[in-house]
Amino acid sequence: MRANAMNVNLTPELEKLVQDELKSGHFHTVEELIGEALQALRDKERSSQAQSNGSQREAVREMMDFVEKNHVRLEGVSVKDLIHEGRRL
Repeated sequence: MRANAMNVNLTPELEKLVQDELKSGHFHTVEELIGEALQALRDKERSSQAQSNGSQREAVREMMDFVEKNHVRLEGVSVKDLIHEGRRL
């Protein structure tokens, strides 16, 4: 099944980069190059998101440790409020 064709306008710098990559033999077609670039972008975004989620989990753990250690009561305070307050700091 073939997708609809898409025309893309590139800056001269990007067009040269594409041509250089094709000449180098790293890629056989523009479609292969673009596909690889988009997959790399997707992988980078997933990695960044996973890293961000790990940071958030660590922040929650630290917050809960603080609450437990200092016997802080969180009645009436939502997680959303705590996250919002943490972002302000």
